[in-house]
Amino acid sequence: MNANIFKAIWVIAGIIMLIYYGRRKKTLRSALFGMTSGCAALVALHYFGDYIGFAPDINMFNTMVSLILGIPGAVLIMAANILG
Repeated sequence: MNANIFKAIWVIAGIIMLIYYGRRKKTLRSALFGMTSGCAALVALHYFGDYIGFAPDINMFNTMVSLILGIPGAVLIMAANILG
């Protein structure tokens, strides 16, 4: 049951981001910029995170979060680990 709820949350987040990018003036450029900035933030956290005390692994889950949500996704990964 929890796995289905978890998957549903990510499907809803993906749909919200598609709607957001779809309403932008330059849809493709906006989506690519959001995904690229999220991946760049994740890679920066991975390689330079030792200085702040958190270096996330680059795995499928973290990559998915940062691709769907962009920089806020990478920040949420960091916040969840620090607060949790």
